[in-house]
Amino acid sequence: MGEICIDGIIFSLQQRGGISVYFHQLLHCLQLQRERATLTLEIPTRQQPTGLGPSTTVLGRAARFLERYRACRLPQAASVFHSSYYRLPSDPGVPTVVTVHDFIYERYSSGPRRWVHLRQKHAAIRAAQSLICISESTRQDLLHWVGVRSGQTVHVIHNGVADSFFPIETSPAPRPYVLFIGERGGYKNFRLALQAMAFLPGLELHCVGGGALRSAELAGVDAGIRNRVRHLGFVSDQALNELYNRALCLAYLSSYEGFGIPVVEAMRAGCPVVSMDCAAVKEVGAQALTIVAEPDPRRVADAIAHAATSTARSSLVSQGLAVASGYSWAHTHSQTLDVYRSLA
Repeated sequence: MGEICIDGIIFSLQQRGGISVYFHQLLHCLQLQRERATLTLEIPTRQQPTGLGPSTTVLGRAARFLERYRACRLPQAASVFHSSYYRLPSDPGVPTVVTVHDFIYERYSSGPRRWVHLRQKHAAIRAAQSLICISESTRQDLLHWVGVRSGQTVHVIHNGVADSFFPIETSPAPRPYVLFIGERGGYKNFRLALQAMAFLPGLELHCVGGGALRSAELAGVDAGIRNRVRHLGFVSDQALNELYNRALCLAYLSSYEGFGIPVVEAMRAGCPVVSMDCAAVKEVGAQALTIVAEPDPRRVADAIAHAATSTARSSLVSQGLAVASGYSWAHTHSQTLDVYRSLA
């Protein structure tokens, strides 16, 4: 196979996030497989890719005006192009792979930001020779929102999970808590988690990531609940693994996801997961989830209380470990390499 060009524009767009995790892991896999690759970086970046080695050439260039929307400048040796965020290659003759992560903008955004994003994203999808969807749910959304043109191949390749998540021997938390991971706006249903805490007076809600808690997020929330909410900011994988291990459960209450990496992380760490009736999360978590059928605070609280009982917890942990064992980044990127090889 010739040289793979990875467009690292995502590292200029976000400091952390599921897409950058995906491409960090992909680059690590390419290095382990000793596949020749070029990573293009538009300077300045918001994060620095790690774990790169001698088989990966880093091509850093000063970012142009509106770089994120412009065609990626390819090295001459590129035989396959894979953008980390819906860019086209400068040479349209180079076969292109696009990973489709979700359709959040299509479902929840409006106005100019939505129009600009959809124009770029849908153009990249339509131009690609091969599409990778991170779940069957995302593939169904692809068919609904964009469609597939004649000659395109579509592959469902699930995300993986880092080896840094696993059960450990740890002391109980000083006060039992429910874990909430990531962004908290809109469809993530953070407000629902807060409302459920009214029925769980003995528990705290620990939030990881998602930026600082704003006063508007807690507006109108009873002081007795506010005083039980802890924001921990961004934490290392080691610290997050300990949080999963000590939590009563992960409350993953999102109405929509393309995959849901925290679900697999939690299960791999032996943490039960309470989720909404979300197609991608059900696909990923299978029988190991405690599913809440409706966005009702009392039902969420009941599900959390159930997951915390010794009998239910033991069963959920066992099932979660079994489900999580089927996910790995090595498997994800072995399949991704097969896609590259089919085009090179």
